[in-house]
Amino acid sequence: MNVAMSSHRKRMSVGIKELKDRASEIIALVQRTGEAVWITKNREEVARIMPVPADDHERLVAAGLLLPGSKPLSLSDLKLTQLAPDASRAIEAILRDREEE
Repeated sequence: MNVAMSSHRKRMSVGIKELKDRASEIIALVQRTGEAVWITKNREEVARIMPVPADDHERLVAAGLLLPGSKPLSLSDLKLTQLAPDASRAIEAILRDREEE
């Protein structure tokens, strides 16, 4: 396979003709390396083939539906704390305010 490595960008790229001729090999390369392969037309990048993230959080980030950041904790990792003894008075005051509205 003649996958070109662009020296200034360090990206793997293939032309459309090579993609048509060797699609299975290129997909296997993406799976094996986890790196994207850019598709070029007339030496201009027009598309890319990239691995699908296994993790749901990473899939949402890759799809542009979630901004990158720290992964949320699972419910089992959350630490629940006991309410302070005086919290009941605050709750009562909130409830009274709601009744007055």
